[in-house]
Amino acid sequence: MEHSEISIHDLYEGAFLLAEGFRLGRITVIRNNGRKLCAFTFRGEGAQRASDEYRQGRATCNVALLKFTMEKLKDTMFEKIREHERKQRKERNTCSASAKRRG
Repeated sequence: MEHSEISIHDLYEGAFLLAEGFRLGRITVIRNNGRKLCAFTFRGEGAQRASDEYRQGRATCNVALLKFTMEKLKDTMFEKIREHERKQRKERNTCSASAKRRG
């Protein structure tokens, strides 16, 4: 039995994998040339095979379910980005406060 974990960057592919029943393990926020990108990690038996089918244009799924999972994944992604931004602001504020005390 294949039990795989894959990491992708394509939001539509992620929504497809969710619609197919694969579990979203984590979302990682990545900075790329000043832009924030997300890496989605999915787990489950056959995840790589489903990803390959998507990329080869052979994937099919329930469109209503795909729409639902797209909305859910986008909401989760934007919450993760906001959390990442809050954490960065807090770290900058902490560093600024420390520098002022030393300076």
